[in-house]
Amino acid sequence: MLLIEKILLLKNSDIFKRCSEVDLIDIASICIENHIDKGVTLFNKGDTGNCMYFIYSGQVSIHDGEHQIALLAENEIFGELSLLDSDSRSASATTVSDCILLKIEQEPFYDVIATSTEILKGIMRTLCRRLREQDRITVEMKKNIG
Repeated sequence: MLLIEKILLLKNSDIFKRCSEVDLIDIASICIENHIDKGVTLFNKGDTGNCMYFIYSGQVSIHDGEHQIALLAENEIFGELSLLDSDSRSASATTVSDCILLKIEQEPFYDVIATSTEILKGIMRTLCRRLREQDRITVEMKKNIG
């Protein structure tokens, strides 16, 4: 994948859509392209993490054992918590189809965000959206139980 293709892909994502062209070039230059077959476990719950993934094509299941938490597809990210804090993974990730993923590793990412807050803001918006959705699901579950 050419650098310009990575830039266009990143520009169309929710997380990076507000970034300047310079920021997009910086992010695209640290993205590692990975072609992954269907059924491959990218990481397991409890593994130490140091990267996040951006889905260019395909689908990835985020799960805890047999319980699927989310099914992610094109232009979505996962693993972003480990990109920020290197703590253990909160869930497992397995490809549901053949995938092309862009991997962003922690150290190069830290170098990029040192000069741009918009990238970090994009990740924080994504995390907040996911937390709100999880809160909504929890409230609905409590209503159904009670």
